Amino acid sequence: AKVDVWSDLSQRPSENEVPEVAGESSAGNDTGSTSLPPVLVENFSTLATAIISRCCNALIETEPTLTKYDTIVGDGDCGITMARGAKEISQRLESKILRIDHPSLLFSDLADAVSASMGGTSGILLELMFRKASTTLMQSTGEGITSKELAKAFRAGAEAVSFYGGAQEGSRTMLDA
Repeated sequence: AKVDVWSDLSQRPSENEVPEVAGESSAGNDTGSTSLPPVLVENFSTLATAIISRCCNALIETEPTLTKYDTIVGDGDCGITMARGAKEISQRLESKILRIDHPSLLFSDLADAVSASMGGTSGILLELMFRKASTTLMQSTGEGITSKELAKAFRAGAEAVSFYGGAQEGSRTMLDA
């Protein structure tokens, strides 16, 4: 049975007017004159490297399965798109292009890698997620970035995906996965 998740289009977030938010004046990957909050997660760089590497390897290895299932329920490009992004991120990790010493910079670099390598809606939404996580951490108040702050940033990223993509929990999208 086909499920029509958008049967009531009047409730989609994109239907509402959203005021434009002024961006930061600094461009590129540098942080300009903005000081970064300190990272209070012990061994963050080591943990981040290990987690990113494992996630990328898992996405690359499961590409055939993701593609198979997406061929059944979608347009068949999910596995290929995810593997392409994972390979780009892996290459940038190995080349030391990813700035793994600070989570805000890392999320910004991950957004750049996704933007450069992944097409389609998944690529756009993942880029938005990483950018929102990055800016959330940049605005962190308090003593610095803790694991709790990282969880808040991830949640903010997921909320950005929901807002811009229009999906809610239970919509059978990447948010549920």
